[in-house]
Amino acid sequence: MTNGDDAAFVPATLGPSAGDGRQDRSAADIEALMKAIREIAQAIDTRSKAVSRASGLTIPQIVVLGAVRAQGEVTTSSLSRHCDLTPATVVSILEKLEERGFVERYRNVSDRRIVHTRLTPLGDRALAEAPTLLPGPALAALAGLDPERRAALVEAFRTVAGMLRQHPEEPAAGG
Repeated sequence: MTNGDDAAFVPATLGPSAGDGRQDRSAADIEALMKAIREIAQAIDTRSKAVSRASGLTIPQIVVLGAVRAQGEVTTSSLSRHCDLTPATVVSILEKLEERGFVERYRNVSDRRIVHTRLTPLGDRALAEAPTLLPGPALAALAGLDPERRAALVEAFRTVAGMLRQHPEEPAAGG
């Protein structure tokens, strides 16, 4: 995408207004935020492809493997909450990981509806060899921020993520 394409993604209702300067500033801020989100999405896509080429695993697979390692023997619903993925997505990921021998799944003896997952030695090794989800320079830059700035970034990203999740099925008019 070129810089000239950016205007096409700004909803018409956010364009320059003839009103007060606050509306103009708000529109400019929202346009800048939308551009930053697109840049982040592009960077994540690029990193995701590099991680997959290097490890043979997708980022969601690495996230799920990491959650299984962190939580030990864990249920699918717990993984879903921990990873912020739908239960159906987690099941699909676990099926692929199980086929490759990275996890084992088994039913709870007292309630057969509950399925537990545990990491295998092969899965632990694959996770240990997988690249980091963020590039090294980005991790170093984040680690170098003062704790207050890092906490503010976390809060800002959580806020934006929450806004984006509110109505994902409703495309905005004018975009």
